[in-house]
Amino acid sequence: MELIQERIRLPKNADVYEILCQADLVAPESEDNACNGLMTFAQSNGAVEKVLMWAFSDRITSKLPEGKTPYKPNDAPASDLAETSLRFEHRKFKYFCTNEIPSVRRETMWIELLEGIPAKEAELMELVKDKVWPFKNITKEIAEKAFPNVNF
Repeated sequence: MELIQERIRLPKNADVYEILCQADLVAPESEDNACNGLMTFAQSNGAVEKVLMWAFSDRITSKLPEGKTPYKPNDAPASDLAETSLRFEHRKFKYFCTNEIPSVRRETMWIELLEGIPAKEAELMELVKDKVWPFKNITKEIAEKAFPNVNF
């Protein structure tokens, strides 16, 4: 996964991929600033905390097949032009980590999610579902510091 390499001022409605890329760039200089950025953007985008939980919590395991999912990436030219985003879809995460729904339905929901969200968010979620974390500077410790009330 290719990450953003330059620091930019994020809009209030930034997507999870953009938020995590910026936190990853800031973390080597100041973990506190990275934590503050994650906390600030999580106030308007609840998916930030949920993605970090899925990535770092040993209690959360995906019930989706490992490896590449066969889906058509969203071709929206900008993340704010996609049909939806993780900001709105993160409530569905619980269905991907439980056996309470049939596997065919779970996998169909996963493909629909990936096809509706911006391409970079979909690429990120493909990695997160398999517990692969592309942001080397955002550690479990930073996530715990940013969200002390969450049990990672």
